[in-house]
Parts: sequence; structure tokens; C-alpha cells
Amino acid sequence: MAGGLDAACNESSFVGREVFGAEATDRVRTFHSALLPATLRNAFRTDFYQQLWHGIDLDGIEPDQLHVLPVVGKSAIRAAGDAARIRNGLICDEVFTSGTTGTPLVTVRGNREQAYIREFFTTLIDKDPPSRWRRGLQIRNPYHGHQVAIPAPVHFHSIGIYDAGSFAHGRAVLASRHLDAGVDEVCSLLIGLERCLRAFTADTAEHVPHGIDGHLDAVVSFSQYLTKRWRERMELVWRAPVIDRYSLAELFGGASSCLACGWWHADPFLIPEVVGARSGGQLREGVGILVLTALYPFQEAQPMVRYDSRDLVEVTHSRSCRPGEIAFKPLGRSRYGVPDPESDDWLLAPAVALEAVDELEDIARTPRFLDAAQVSDHYRIGHPRYRVTTAISEGRSVISFHVQARRRLRGAARRAFADNVGYRIVAAAPNLASALDSGVAGLRVVVDDHVNGDLLAHSE
Repeated sequence: MAGGLDAACNESSFVGREVFGAEATDRVRTFHSALLPATLRNAFRTDFYQQLWHGIDLDGIEPDQLHVLPVVGKSAIRAAGDAARIRNGLICDEVFTSGTTGTPLVTVRGNREQAYIREFFTTLIDKDPPSRWRRGLQIRNPYHGHQVAIPAPVHFHSIGIYDAGSFAHGRAVLASRHLDAGVDEVCSLLIGLERCLRAFTADTAEHVPHGIDGHLDAVVSFSQYLTKRWRERMELVWRAPVIDRYSLAELFGGASSCLACGWWHADPFLIPEVVGARSGGQLREGVGILVLTALYPFQEAQPMVRYDSRDLVEVTHSRSCRPGEIAFKPLGRSRYGVPDPESDDWLLAPAVALEAVDELEDIARTPRFLDAAQVSDHYRIGHPRYRVTTAISEGRSVISFHVQARRRLRGAARRAFADNVGYRIVAAAPNLASALDSGVAGLRVVVDDHVNGDLLAHSE
């Protein structure tokens, strides 16, 4: 995120999220219908999809009929290797998922699709060129190696998390006026990985306690799940709203949180679906697994049709500012949640657990950027150390929440810490509270001296 939340698109990709305008649901549907046939034909060029779709009539499949095709998992794509790729006549670059909790998935992007992306966005800019380019500040992404460059009418100043003194320079850039030809004088955008923005925000809060007097229209965060606590802190420090980007390294495109309604709207280059974790059926409302189809010609060398992201999301077709269109909220990697053993419901979503404990001052945290000299407190910006495990005993879900305190606790202090954690989790998870009341689930909070925490936005 965000939940899941790996970023492969260039940091300026959010600029293209409204390619068809804010009120363009019909045009997006037309766009999807126009590109889907070629997307299926392109995928069918691979041995992998030919075998997977054997006996299925692909002619006439519309975007709302994708459920006739099987869902494709990461393990199947990894095992297929080049059998799931189109490399003949192309020059390909490799892209890595984070692989933090396992072997990274390596996918490829061909030179033809990358050239098409450049041409597509350049044409959009040339069709309606702005009188002046926007100015922004970006924190360079140190992860994933190859990234897809997306032209956008923005001139970026760049700083790096490992460049000593760059935080101070970045604040000076945001507060100053600049004289580049054809570019706005002031910075209106701040963009970076969520964990980099956390470090920059914490440092700025120390040096400028009253907040930045700048000209920002938005702060754009991507790659990791952004908690409510850090969203509020960023908006307070930077005096601008935060837009959160969701994307996966292995797909072109993503989704952005909407400042109007709070839901995430997908880029037009993806067709999103949400399916029940147990039933596999499509969901219009509720909580389920996000399934994504990347459209050709924006993605060619590594076709992804009905790709199982393994990300848990809340989905709606009625509660966003675009009724009738799918919208969702990332809830983290599904492997870190607790499903209802009898239905598609979830007793505890990964993001709910994280949000419940993220505000605790006494919780231990995983340090970040230990080798970055300008990060003064590596722990404060880290992810809380906790782990959720579940066992089924006599049809009852027994949930263990292992958590580490910032300092070693004993006796009554240890019990009080555990009770507070348990109270916060149950208060934040109505389904879990009901399951506990009815006796179909149990919850125990274990305070351990060391916990390798769940990292709910990282790849499996």
C-alpha cells in the first residue's frame, strides 16, 4: 500500500491519474473495452496463458466479464519464467518486487511498451500544454532498480535520503522562489516513498516546529501503507493534503487516494476487481482480494491478466464520489490478516491491526535508514514490532498478537501494556469483537522481548 504497497511507476505518475478527467467513468469504460481484446491477444502469445486459457473462448469478453478467466498468482508467474513473457524482438529491463518476506518476483518491461508510454504521455502534454510547468520536490527512490519514466509537465528538484544535508536543502527549496524558464516560481508538490517522507517530516518537525510556510498543493506518498497518524503529521508539518499512491512493481499503473471522498481510484491503464478470499466471487461491496489486469500496449512483455495482488482491500461501487465505478481502500497484505473461517469476511484486517498500535508511544519499532546521517531518530520513524498468528482449534480461531514494548516490562506494567493493546485491537475491529463475544474466536496478547514484526505492505 500502500498496502501494499510497491512502487514501480515514476514518482510523477500520479500526474496522469486523471487522464480522462474527474467525471470520466463512461470514457474509462470505453477505454477498457477498446484495449481489453488486444490485451488478451497479447497474453495469449505466451505458452503460459495458452495453457491457462485452453478451451476458453476469448472473443467478445468485456471488462465486466473477466471473471470467466482464472485468477493468476505470483507463484505461477514466477514458476513460468519466460513462458509467461514475450521477449522476441524486444529489449527488456528487469524489475524486482521488494521480496522482503520471500524470494522477489522478477518481471520484465520491454523497450516497445516503454516507448509507447513516453509517447502517450508526451502526446497528452502536447495536446493541451500548460502555460508553465509545475515545480516539485521529490525524494529519490532508492529501491526496485529499473523504473518506468513517465513524462509529466513538472520540473523536480531532487534530494536523497542518504545525501547529508539534503533535508535542509529541500526545506530551502520549498520555501524559496526560483527563476527557471517556463516553470512555476514555487514548489507545489512534494513526492516520495512513505518511509522517506516519514524521515523528512520528522526531521522538519524538529527543525521547524510551527510547520513549513510553503506553497504546497499536495504531498504524494507511495510504496508503503500510510497510517492515519503519519498522514495527520505530514499534513500538519507540510500544511498540505496528502495523496497516497497504491501500486505494484510488477504492473504499470496504480491508484490514488481521492481528496474528495477518501477512496482510491485506479488509473485507466488497469482494470481492477475485488474477489472474496474464500469464494473467489466478485465483490461490489465489502472486503476482499484485489485482482488487477494491466492493459496492452502499456504492458506487453510481462502480460498480467487477473493478477492476484494478495492485497486486502475494502471495495465499493456506491460510496465514493464516482458511484457505479469501483473504488477501494488498501488494507495491507492479506497474509497478515485474520480471515473468517466460514465466509469471505475478515475478523482482523492487517491495516486495522497496524492502525490500532501505531499511536502507542511505548511500542518497539524497527529502525529505518541506520546509515543515513541526517536521520536523527531511526526508531521513531520505524514500523511497530508486532506479529499476528492464527490457529484453528475445534473450529475456533485462536488469534495471538505478539508485541514488543520499547523498554522491557515486568509484572503489572507488562500486563497493563498487553491489556491496552488488546483493547485497542478489539475496539478497532467490529467483526473480531463479535466473534469474541460469540465464542467463535479467541484473542491473546503476548508481550515478547523480541518480535520480528509483520510488514504488511511488503511482498510475499
